Amino acid sequence: MGIIRRLILLFYVLLVLATTIICAGVCLKFIPADVWQNELNHIITRQETLIALAIMAAASLILLRAVFSRNGNKLSIASGDVHLERGKPGEVKVAVPAIVNVVERAAITINGVREAQATVYQQSGDMPIKIRLTIALGQGFSAPRVSEATVASVNEALQTALELSGVPVEVRVEEVIHAITERDRRVV
Repeated sequence: MGIIRRLILLFYVLLVLATTIICAGVCLKFIPADVWQNELNHIITRQETLIALAIMAAASLILLRAVFSRNGNKLSIASGDVHLERGKPGEVKVAVPAIVNVVERAAITINGVREAQATVYQQSGDMPIKIRLTIALGQGFSAPRVSEATVASVNEALQTALELSGVPVEVRVEEVIHAITERDRRVV
């Protein structure tokens, strides 16, 4: 939920709370009937009441839309440490740059991958991270085959180094680069 929706929710809840307290005071006869009836008649005749009701209706629709929106899959870029295990020996944490290093080294070993850049995202659930890998593909290589081999290599490296299995890896081919050819040195 964004900051604007949180502010709307704050004012909405404060207004509903104040209305609830006033209604409780009327029901428990703390506020005399002639006072609240006189105030109610005055409030009903004002044009500002219609404006306030329109604002409350708009706030209700915004909050209702927030309830039914599908923002549960939003990922945030991981920073700091990632908790891998909590158990008898204690917590096992791995720094995000270390995970990125493992992933990029595993990706660059695949034939056809010229450059690799990994981003680690936090997610909820059994697997604490998701990886998005952007690669530069060598010309003449098949993107699906290289992507499949890259995912397998990354998963194997994560399993070996961090004992993480089944990490979701998304491979994106950003560009296709000409293969580097070695030329014979010319001796003069």
